[in-house]
Amino acid sequence: MILLGSFTYLASHKEIIEIDPCELNETYEIYLAKDETYYVGDEEAESEDEGVASIADGYIKGMDNGNTNIKVGCDTYIVNVSDLYTAEYINMEKEYLPEGIYSIEENRYLDTVLEYLIDKAGYQTRAGAVEAIRFLTLRFKYKLNYFYENGRLSSDTYVVDGEGRYYHKGLYLSNYKENEISGVRSTSKPWGYTIYELDTGENSQNGLDCSGFISWALYNAGFYCGDIGAGPSEGVLDLTDLGEMVYLSKLDINEIKCGDLVGMDGHIGMIIGLDDKNIYIGEAYWVNDLQVRIYNYEEFLKESEWSYVILMDEYYKEDGSYTAFWN
Repeated sequence: MILLGSFTYLASHKEIIEIDPCELNETYEIYLAKDETYYVGDEEAESEDEGVASIADGYIKGMDNGNTNIKVGCDTYIVNVSDLYTAEYINMEKEYLPEGIYSIEENRYLDTVLEYLIDKAGYQTRAGAVEAIRFLTLRFKYKLNYFYENGRLSSDTYVVDGEGRYYHKGLYLSNYKENEISGVRSTSKPWGYTIYELDTGENSQNGLDCSGFISWALYNAGFYCGDIGAGPSEGVLDLTDLGEMVYLSKLDINEIKCGDLVGMDGHIGMIIGLDDKNIYIGEAYWVNDLQVRIYNYEEFLKESEWSYVILMDEYYKEDGSYTAFWN
């Protein structure tokens, strides 16, 4: 048998049988924010509904809420577009998350997008953990309040959950998720709802504290570290124990990667971006709440309040589809 392009020549029968070149076509499902693009290549392409998603020069672009099919060569892309989240960028002017703004369906859609992006980056990899942090700091349209945790576990089985800490997949945006919460010190409500904050003795919007934010991201990326604090705490497991702690005075800046943790006494964040000049850190902090802080390298090493970096190669094991900066 001799293969000739899209034809098979059967020498024994001296006949040519045409084979459909698209017989082995693939179908892919992707999720895009409005104005976000996705590269699929320069093959001939056509969108069923260009009002939802268009394609030009090999890039699919999200245009408006909805879904459509785009044929690219022999392959089909099922494209879902939504304005519930954005492309990855830093927005210093985000509004705080309003109470009860998301429906159950919207909460589930955002959970699906988060899972899709983490899987695309690599579940149980460094890139997956970074993608989780980038989602809440860069893609999510609102800012979460810093909420002092309402306690810490008092035994191996008891976890204070949903009040500054949330040990579940997805985002805590709708009341239907309240049945996930097993241990509370106050009355747990979704992010953005006002509940009593034991540490301050006042009512405050529920959100995440610093270690709650990092442990939420790790859990969603496939790493469960437990109900542990920022540290360092001698004799007690905390987030500083997950990797190799290197003080900034001894740090080789070329050693660090996105996904490494950064800390000071009682506070923790994660590096989410590195470029030629700057380091970008995602954190939940009582000053300015959920945010991205930007330092040039000299500022970070010599002038910032950060004390050390936790190098996380041994914890993650795999890098996944790692990027030092977002697109």
